Amino acid sequence: MEQETINDRIRYIIEKEGHTVSSFAKKMDIGDQTIRSITKDRNKPSYDIIVKIVENFDWVDANWLVMGEKSETDTDKKKLYSIIATQQKTIENQQKTIDRLTSKLVQDISEASSPKVANVG
Repeated sequence: MEQETINDRIRYIIEKEGHTVSSFAKKMDIGDQTIRSITKDRNKPSYDIIVKIVENFDWVDANWLVMGEKSETDTDKKKLYSIIATQQKTIENQQKTIDRLTSKLVQDISEASSPKVANVG
């Protein structure tokens, strides 16, 4: 089902959620006739109706509902995961460097504090 208009997307939400126009209107606390006129393409939804839909259905993205486009959150999440992965590699490399330098320091301290054997000759 193609959802080219906001009315199409609202019809899709009603269908996907298994609602009738009446049960959807009741869930939204909106008059049946208001929802019916939206589903029949006589009216566009008001701002308040759009907000109620987004608040009542977690899976409905406001950008998709209004514009028919997925929000950038999927792309943003991928970018964020990439940044986190890069940072994690940097942290791991820094930890290896810290471990290597700590080991060297401990070795140097051990050698410096071990008793020197005098060369008796």
